[in-house]
Amino acid sequence: MTDVEAWIGTFGGSTRGEIHELIATNRERIHHFPDVHAKAIISDDTAVVGSANLTEKGVVGRTEIGVRFTDDERVDELNEWFDRLWSESGPVDSGELDEFVESSSSTPTTHTESGTSLSSDAPRVSATFVEDTELTTEDIDADEEAHETLVHRVQQASNREWATDFFDLLNDLIAVTGLAEDDARLVTSIAQDDRIVVSINNRYVLGALFSGEPTTGFIVGADTENVDELIETADEHMAFNALSGEDTDETPHWVEFTGKPERMVSQSFRRAWISAVYDELERASGSPYQDSHEPLVHRVAVDKKYRNKVLQEAF
Repeated sequence: MTDVEAWIGTFGGSTRGEIHELIATNRERIHHFPDVHAKAIISDDTAVVGSANLTEKGVVGRTEIGVRFTDDERVDELNEWFDRLWSESGPVDSGELDEFVESSSSTPTTHTESGTSLSSDAPRVSATFVEDTELTTEDIDADEEAHETLVHRVQQASNREWATDFFDLLNDLIAVTGLAEDDARLVTSIAQDDRIVVSINNRYVLGALFSGEPTTGFIVGADTENVDELIETADEHMAFNALSGEDTDETPHWVEFTGKPERMVSQSFRRAWISAVYDELERASGSPYQDSHEPLVHRVAVDKKYRNKVLQEAF
């Protein structure tokens, strides 16, 4: 997974031709994600993260730095990071690739100078520094009532695995958007007895609903490919009301599915979901529902130690 435009543009001559052939031959195994510049090699039990480009010169011809991880928690975290980016991106279009290579400057450059570009479903890069803090007993004691309420909501899930899948989805949403727990646009709520819902500005974007068989709800845009078919296969569907200045035929949809939260999140569905989330981010600078915000829901998604505590108490 890489920024294919930058990869091609960095090399010229026969090397560019070899890269072109490599991508064309292995198209399904190479995903284009614009502006991704990370360097990592990750397996099931080890990972290396560093500054070196994965080229001969980058590995043996420069002074670089890298860190090898063998700790299961860190390796799992890196695998989750890769899987998320992989699911949000896709292979390049063969025709676009040929045209891009043909129209690119023959001189290698770190700046894209082609008259064409490669399309991508990947979301815009939203990088933030994340403070690595550990949950303390004092943190929980400070709001014991909210903690107990959260545990009660989680107990309504089918099982621990179901709850884990849901919080993984919420963690992905937070990672993609970079939303901090105190962002005015975000509301993570347990105010209602039968649900855990996540809103951005004026609309739900993700929810765990427990009024009957547990379901997971998602926002998807009206312009989502095959949206009518998606609505038809959903267990529940709702069209949002149009907001001020929004055409009724452009309003997003809310779809719910029973079963494991992860089962319905194919790559194409995930891209549609995240795209709709980004649309909601840009609609306003704050949610009118901040009174219902419970930061511990954000914490249970991103903090593995706290999540384990909640799940152990719930199940």
